[in-house]
Amino acid sequence: MKTYDTRFGPFSIADEGIWHCIAPMPGFTHLQRFALLHLPSQGPFVWLQSLDEALITFLLVAPEHFNLHYSQVPHFAKTTGVSMLMVILPQTQNGTLQSNSLAPLYFLPETRQFGQWIVEHHEMPTEPLSASDLPPAKLQAQIIVPIQAMDTQKTEGGQSLATGAA
Repeated sequence: MKTYDTRFGPFSIADEGIWHCIAPMPGFTHLQRFALLHLPSQGPFVWLQSLDEALITFLLVAPEHFNLHYSQVPHFAKTTGVSMLMVILPQTQNGTLQSNSLAPLYFLPETRQFGQWIVEHHEMPTEPLSASDLPPAKLQAQIIVPIQAMDTQKTEGGQSLATGAA
């Protein structure tokens, strides 16, 4: 177990909690090691925290929360995986959440690897939006939930976790 500096303070993370990026994200090709952080109070949202650069985080959610589905898989997928979308936080108080639906991340839980891939299209399922308050079950075993559960949900600088992103 090693302690890493993160946007939300220091975290002790075991090797089993580290994800390796095998298909780098454009603009972030130098980042290779990440952890998935989840606060139960934030429902289905998960933070993808860079372990190479403490201030870089991405907010993720399952595609079903935006009523999306991907039937294709990326070229680097050797096993079954889980798609996740980057969430684009609103820039105004009354703005709505958006997602980067044409560039999902694909996580391979068996190998703790993931990558970003570009899709030509996505399907709109006929079922309603997901109402789950949890991240995808296939990822839950490898998501880190802070022991202190960040009771105040504030970073050291006073920034709310609900609004922090890279």
